Order: sequence, then structure tokens, then C-alpha cells
Amino acid sequence: MAVTSCIVYNRGEAPDVETVLGEWVGWIVVIGFGLFFTFFSIFLTKLEQNTLGTTMSSEQFNTAGRSIGAGLTAAVIVSQWTWAATLLMSSNMGWRVGISGPFWYASGATIQILLFAVLAIQVKRRASHMHTFMEIVKARFGTVTHIIMICFALMANMIVTAMLLLGGAATIADLTGMSKIWASFLIPILSCWIYTMHGGLKATFFASYVHTTVIFLMLLIFTFTVYAGPGDSSELYGTPDRVYKGLEKASVYAFTTATQKEADYAKAKDFSALNSYIENAGTCYSTNSGTPSSTGKSCSFSKRGLNEACCSASQQGKFAKTVTKYCRSNTTDCIDLSKTEHFESKDCDYNNGEVCITSLATMSSPSGLLFGITNIVGNFGTVFVDQSYWQSAVAAKPKSAVLGFLIGGMVWFAVPFCMATTNGIVGRALTTHPDLTPLYITGADSGSGLTPARALAHILGKGGAFILLLQLFMAITSTGSAEIIAVSSILTYDIYYEYINPELKTRRENLRRIFYSCVDGSSSQVAIGAINGLMEKLAANNFFEKAVPTTEVAALATAIGAFAVDGQIATTDLYAAVNRAVSSNSLEGIILLRVSKFGTAIFAIFMGFLAVFLQTLGFSLGWVYMSMGVIIGSAVGPASLTILMERANSIAIAAGAVGGLILGLMGWCIKASVDNDGTVDYDTLGQDWPWVVGNLCAILGGLGISLVGSLIKPDMEFRWHMLNERIPLVDDIEPPKDADETDEKLQKQVKIAIGASIGLTFVLLVLWPIPMHTSGGVFSSGGFTTWVALEMIWALIGGIVIITLPLYETIKAFLDAKKAKAARADKPTNESCELPDSSTLRIPSPKGGLTDEGTKV
Repeated sequence: MAVTSCIVYNRGEAPDVETVLGEWVGWIVVIGFGLFFTFFSIFLTKLEQNTLGTTMSSEQFNTAGRSIGAGLTAAVIVSQWTWAATLLMSSNMGWRVGISGPFWYASGATIQILLFAVLAIQVKRRASHMHTFMEIVKARFGTVTHIIMICFALMANMIVTAMLLLGGAATIADLTGMSKIWASFLIPILSCWIYTMHGGLKATFFASYVHTTVIFLMLLIFTFTVYAGPGDSSELYGTPDRVYKGLEKASVYAFTTATQKEADYAKAKDFSALNSYIENAGTCYSTNSGTPSSTGKSCSFSKRGLNEACCSASQQGKFAKTVTKYCRSNTTDCIDLSKTEHFESKDCDYNNGEVCITSLATMSSPSGLLFGITNIVGNFGTVFVDQSYWQSAVAAKPKSAVLGFLIGGMVWFAVPFCMATTNGIVGRALTTHPDLTPLYITGADSGSGLTPARALAHILGKGGAFILLLQLFMAITSTGSAEIIAVSSILTYDIYYEYINPELKTRRENLRRIFYSCVDGSSSQVAIGAINGLMEKLAANNFFEKAVPTTEVAALATAIGAFAVDGQIATTDLYAAVNRAVSSNSLEGIILLRVSKFGTAIFAIFMGFLAVFLQTLGFSLGWVYMSMGVIIGSAVGPASLTILMERANSIAIAAGAVGGLILGLMGWCIKASVDNDGTVDYDTLGQDWPWVVGNLCAILGGLGISLVGSLIKPDMEFRWHMLNERIPLVDDIEPPKDADETDEKLQKQVKIAIGASIGLTFVLLVLWPIPMHTSGGVFSSGGFTTWVALEMIWALIGGIVIITLPLYETIKAFLDAKKAKAARADKPTNESCELPDSSTLRIPSPKGGLTDEGTKV
């Protein structure tokens, strides 16, 4: 019967297939679990507020009180950095290139967190008042540079959001059949926005801890099932040795059954994405006996020119666009993988029946190394230009910032390393499973992030599919909530406060001038005994618009006592304390808090539209992930120099961000054109080398322009102390610094951050992988077992640290707060306004002002 019609699918679409889990499971997870974790996070936030006595203000909403310990900081970093892409694309790289993929994914995205520790401690030293890193840009470089960096920051947030929802929605749909569009819309609103809007940054931190705990528990279940479980009759998984043999079988199948000489090409069977690891290190196999057997001799393939085909021209016309069957030359060990990809090995005795078979169990992988370079460069942009990481630095205690980022980075390493070494590797091992087809996981499936779903659905059945769904849901919601409040902060402090309603900031600046005129601006200290006199001067000069409530007077007295040293208090600390005490006098904090909450709603809704838009265009998760460095990498250098280089100048910073972007786009397109006979399209731009060139041009161009420009024409007027003077605290104060947070101690923290981050970066990028890449060869079964044991131990230790340390810190903080609350309750009420010199703090009602009940004085 003739075919009279056809169905056309857009890029990235496929026919409907039966899913492992019912659609109702997807709805329960997205709605049910979303609401459960929302209420749980709200409960923890309420408990914290009642126990510690904190109240919600614009500062508390956006900075979490600037008092987060190292453990919770680390847990938040792990949670924020565990995207859907972390779980899905790391597994994609394990499936594509073997064990080098998980390693390069993990190391290439860990070093940014480690190096950010240097920026984090400098934020605490130099710009402790900041809410967003663009505020530093505005305070230093003015409006034009500020707007440019806002654009890059928002672009980073959108890219992260796109990857979260593209990969997440695709996997939820693959596992349950739930609509990608509904998943994209409902997850941001029901699972991220409600608790973020209610509890602010602190609520997202509590949620992140819970999410991180669940992610690690699921991770350990996966890896112990694959490498220490019963397996099945196929003996392709259950122990490291079985998986190793499964990988070997898959490669032998690829190079013998799926690859045939031209005369026998019709006999070739399917095998997907051989091009992804054909340049790996390999071993010569003899095919004379029928069953290929290893000779132990090392070999590898090298790429030939575009027009240097191995098989005849007529054979080239038989290749489909997506090739899963491959042609070997009749005379040499030369293989055509497509019309333009030709590879040859000269290391084996081809005339005597030997062929080169490359391995997935090797660190010697050019494709893996290329991915590592792209991963390293691209991820600098999504850390250094993502407001959420700056926000985590702002929220941390000064002494906790460095340790939090270092612990967070090293623990996070375990997530992609373990996830991909488990799911990505076993996904390839399943190629020859008797109950599955060789195309059970295709290159397109893996590139869409479906490798874990397919692997676990087979190994663990519906239970495996469900816990993967839950793990993925945790990753999406934790990072999604961080992105929501990050964008909300930008909208509030960099757009609304700066450009839409600047009168709010003008009023605060006027009050600041009144304060310093009354205190004698040249004095750096104020005697405790002079504070009541100062309060009278402030009242006489209309600093207070209405009577300050007794509760706020008591809070001011407490703050003064916390900051006082030897009968004196620093003028800046006193101003910050008074500033918070008179927050009831102004609507500024209330307005900014409302704008912040409104901003969370705006971006939560926008997240869904963005994901649907990209799905409609057919962009895959892998394509977006690899391209992000080109788009935002140019802002890494300028953003870093903003807090690291006192002499950086405005023109150089702006030119670096914009110029680096132009260079990155040019390098990306030019390399794609050169490698593909002038063709520049979605597919050619999605190749390895164009990504590498584009990423490097963007990040190096941005850094080079901004650094060289600043060295040629340095800013000689700016000093670091100006930042806190130019960035106001709205309705809160910084927590008092303890003995470990003096400037001298923080200087030591800077040295620790620099030494540890650079040292660990050297180990992860050079000392460990490069010798294995250049001379490691193919792992033996014992070597592979050792590698698997390492990732399992890393995951176990990381899980224990990241679960127990924040829990210990939080319980300790709650107990300390209860003791302090009990101690305050034992004191007579009239001592609540007592100053350190035993006098009582009094703030006169302003003449002509209002009492706190609203009546005229």
C-alpha cells in the first residue's frame, strides 16, 4: 500500500512512546512534592524566625542576615551548582566518551567554585554592604557599565534557567509522559516561587539543604546498585568487573558488528555516536578466530581530511544524516563515520586480521579533553556572572565564606563524578543487553539528557525511574529558587532602587549627611557616654520622622552593646545600627521588600515562557550547555576585576564585557565555517572545536581587554573603603564580627583562599588528569575497579559532610539562641535599653513628628 501522508516532527521531538511511570506520577511529583517542600521550607523559616527572633525585612529577605555558617553555605553551593544538567549532561558525557567524561565534567566545573572563594572573602572585606555584584559596578564605574553588567547577569540567569527546565522537563516527560510545557510552567511557580517569596534567601537555603540531602541519598542508591548490586542474567552490571566487560563488549560490537567493509555494509548493525570516542586510546583485536580477542597492543585513530574518505564515493551517498552504521575500507583500518568524518589507525596489523578498537575505560580521550576545556571556560560564566553565587557570599559569615566555598566545591565534585560514572557508563554497557536494542539509548537521547532515565528505568524498573525523577526534581527546584531570588535582587536593587524610584536612595543619603554632620564626620569613634546627646541632636535635625518604638530603641541598645569596644563604637557601626532602628520611620524597607517579592513572581512566570520558547525552537540541553561560555564568558574577567583590582577603570570593564562577547561569537562562527566548508548552522555550531574556540575567545578576550585597559589607564581616585559608603544598608545591620573576623584574620583567609583554590585547581586540572591522558592508556579491570571505588568513597564522604555539618551548625545556632532568649527574659524590662556604660538609651520624639501610634507630638 502506498504511503499517502507523513508526520513531521520539529527538531528535538519524537513519536509518543510508552513511559516507565504513569503521567499521574509526574503530576504528583511536580504538584504534590512541590507543595510539600514548599510548606516544609516555610515551616523551617518560621521556626528559625521564632527561635532566633529574626524579622523579615528587605535586607533579611535578600541576604539571610549575612550570618550563614560554613556548613550551610557549602550545602547551598552544592545545591545551587547541581543543575538538571549536572545530573543529565554529565551522564551524557560518560555515555559518549567514557570515564574521562565524568571526570572532566566534575573537575571542569569544580574549580570555578574553588576560585570563587577568593572573590567571596574579598566581598566580605571590601563590600560587605552589597546585595548584588552590580551594585559594586555602579558604585565604581557608573551607569553605562552598570547597565552592561546587568544585561550579562540577567543573561546568565536565563541560561541557567533554560538548562534547568529544558533538561528537567524532557526527563520528566520521558519518564512519565507529562507534558513538557506543563512541567516547565508549574515547577517554577509551585515548586520554587511560593517558599522563596515567603521566606526569601534563608528559605531557599533551608530548602537547598533538604534538596542536597535527597540528591546525595539517591546518588548513593544508584552507584551501589550498579556497582555492588545483584545485577541480572546479562552480567553487564552489578560489579565493576561486569561493567568493565560490558564496556568492552559494546566497543567490540561497535567496531566489528556495526562497522563493516564496504562490500558487506548491508550487514552492519546499529550503534549510536561512535564518533564521540573513536579517538580514545584503544587496543588491537584479532578477528581471525571469529570472536575478536585482544592482542594487548595499544592503538588509536587519527582524523583524516574532510574529503579523504575511506570508502567509495557511492558509499558516501548511502549515509543518512544521523549515521549508526559505519563503513571500513577494504585495504586499511580506515572508517567512515559520515560523509565528512573519516578516521584511520595504523597501529594494528590490518593485513593479518587485526583492527583497532578504542575503549571507553580510558582517560586518554581527545574528545573528553576538548569537552573539559569547553566546560572549564563555559562554567566560569555561570558562576562568576551568576548573582546567586555572589548572594551566597554576601549571606555567609566573614569567617565562613572561604571554608564554605572550598567544602562546597570539593563535595560537589562527587555529584557529577559519581552520577555519570554510574549512569553514563552503565548506559553504554547496556548496548549488548539481550533484552534491549543497541539503540536503546541514542546520541540524540543522550544529548537531551535521557541517559540516566533509560539506564535506571531498566536496572531498577519503576522504582529507579521514580527516585531519578525525585532527584531531578530536587535539582531543578533548588537551583530554580536560587535563580528566582537572584533575579529578584537585581530587579530590586539595580533597576528599581537605582533607576525607577531613586528618590528612596536620595532620602537615605540625606539622612546619612544629617547623621555625620551631627556626629562630626571627621571622628571615627563615638564614646558610649555621648550617644544620648547625639540622639538629641538627630531628633532636633529631623532625622526621625516619628517617635521610635521602645522595641527598636532596645534593639539599638543591644546592637550598640555588641559593637562597642573599650567604651567606644565605630561611627560606621553606630550609623548602621541607628539606620536599622529607624526603619519604622520610613517606607523604604517596606517598599523594597514588596518589590523583591514581586520580582520573584515576575521571574518565576518568565522561567516557564522561556523554557517553552526554547523547546519550540528545538534547542537541546547539550547545545545550550556548551554554548553558554560564548554568550556570557566575556563578563567573567570584568566582574572579577571589579572586586579584585582597585585600579580597574570603567571604560576597560565595559569594553572587556562587550568586546569579549564579539570576539567569542566571531571565533565560534569562523571555526564552524572553516571546519564545514563555509556552513554555519545549528549543527556545525554544535561541534566540539567551534565551541572551544568561541569559549576561549570570549573569556580571554573579556579578561584581556579589561585588564590591559585598566593597566594602561588606571583609576587613581577610587579606594576600597568607598564601596560601603556608596552602597547603603536599608533596614538591617551587619552582624557583629567576632575575634576570628578582624581584618588581620580575614587577610589570612584571603591567603588561604588563594593557596587552596589554586592548589586544588592544579591538582584537578593538571596533576591528576594530564599524566593519565598522555600515558594512561586503557584501564585494566583492576584499574577500572579502583576508579569506581574512588568515586564511591568520594560520594560517601561528601554525603556525610554535607548532611551532618549544616545540621550541626543549625542545631547549635538554635540552642545558642534559646539560651540567649532565656537570659534576656531573666532581665528586668527596664534594662532592655541599657547601654554598655549602664546608662539608659533614650531617643527623643521629633518636634512636630508623630508618635508610633500616629498622633502629633
